[in-house]
Amino acid sequence: MNKPRLIFASALAAITTIVFVVVITVWAELSSPLKDWLKNFSGHHWTSKSIFSALWYVVATAVLYFVYRGQSENHVRAALVSLLICTVLGTMILTTFYTGHHFNIY
Repeated sequence: MNKPRLIFASALAAITTIVFVVVITVWAELSSPLKDWLKNFSGHHWTSKSIFSALWYVVATAVLYFVYRGQSENHVRAALVSLLICTVLGTMILTTFYTGHHFNIY
């Protein structure tokens, strides 16, 4: 197993998972049918999102590991920095969304 390639693939998969979680969370809050479907899938919409997020991450890591070859240390570092930035942005987006949602802005 190529550890730098696995780290790179995992970082990219985590980025796509963050995007998935942010999008599905906002969408489910604004769409009752989607939220109901998520509730029916596992009993609670957050549980369903967690299941789908974990599956998304595992599949994306595997696919990206086999798609990308020969990452340099700079590529791995850039992927990890991007992951950190996406984590902060995703947190900010969801915090802003739920704050606005709480105050009935949307």
